[in-house]
Amino acid sequence: MIKYFCDECGRQMIIDEHPLDVEDGGEGVDIIYHEMGIEVHSYDRRSDERTRQHQCKLCHVKDNGEESFYYEVDTT
Repeated sequence: MIKYFCDECGRQMIIDEHPLDVEDGGEGVDIIYHEMGIEVHSYDRRSDERTRQHQCKLCHVKDNGEESFYYEVDTT
C-alpha cells in the first residue's frame, strides 16, 4: 500500500496495488480507480513528461457524480 494525499482537499488516502478498474482516458491518460479514490496518470509524448494526480473518493464524487461506481462494484 502507498499513502498519497488528495490534490484537491489534502485528505490522506491509501492506494492499494490492485485497482478496482482502469479506464483509458485517451491521448496518454489512464484513470485508475481504487477503494479510496482515483489516480490519473498522464503521458505527454511531445515532452516525454509523465504526471500523476490523486483525488479522494469524496472529491471525485462531488466533482463527477460517479458515486454509483464506488458502491456497486462487486469485489468478490
